[in-house]
Amino acid sequence: MYSFAQRPNCEVIDEPFYAAYLKKKDLNHPGKTKTLKLYPNSFGGAIQRVQQFISSSEAKEVYIKNMAQHMVDASWDWAQEAIHIFWIRHPRKVIRSFSKVLPEVSLSDIGIEEQVNQWKGIQKFSGPKIIVNSDEMLNEPEKTFPIICDAIGIPFFKEMLRWPQGRKEYDGAWWPYWYSNVHKSSYFKKGSILGDPLGKKYSKIETEALEYYTELYHQRLVL
Repeated sequence: MYSFAQRPNCEVIDEPFYAAYLKKKDLNHPGKTKTLKLYPNSFGGAIQRVQQFISSSEAKEVYIKNMAQHMVDASWDWAQEAIHIFWIRHPRKVIRSFSKVLPEVSLSDIGIEEQVNQWKGIQKFSGPKIIVNSDEMLNEPEKTFPIICDAIGIPFFKEMLRWPQGRKEYDGAWWPYWYSNVHKSSYFKKGSILGDPLGKKYSKIETEALEYYTELYHQRLVL
């Protein structure tokens, strides 16, 4: 999201379906009260907010950062002509990251099964669509990001490789709980190592998630 926000004439929206997801699932995520207060609590309301944002924006591009698990019950019809980038990362890394914020992490929390289902669902859409392995992108952003942009039919700008440190005005209300590390960054850093296998608590979830991850990985854009 921070990278695309550096594109000339591009605005971004941060996880517009998060509040509706929290309300629907009745999840007690950090910052839930504020999130529900500030953002639409229904999927229809979230879609309307996105559409209003797009129609009122003077920018030529709008980048929407979404999480697959947030959109399980949401309509995708409004995005049929949009460009879709599915970012994937090894489940072990995702589970380890989520467990730093959530006391318990389930397969549905990390959204990998939902990504597979949604990837299949958007194949009928007319807009460009790709899967990108985040770690492969991070190996050499100067080389890989132009490939990504070319694959979806938009120009690459070198400004996408750097951004200001700290909180951004477009960060969602949940930023204090999820964005502490990214706020310290100003450019793409090498991806974290895979690390040791997860403990007994999450090893089964990783095994289940790997099946979905592998299915997407084999369809990824080769960088």
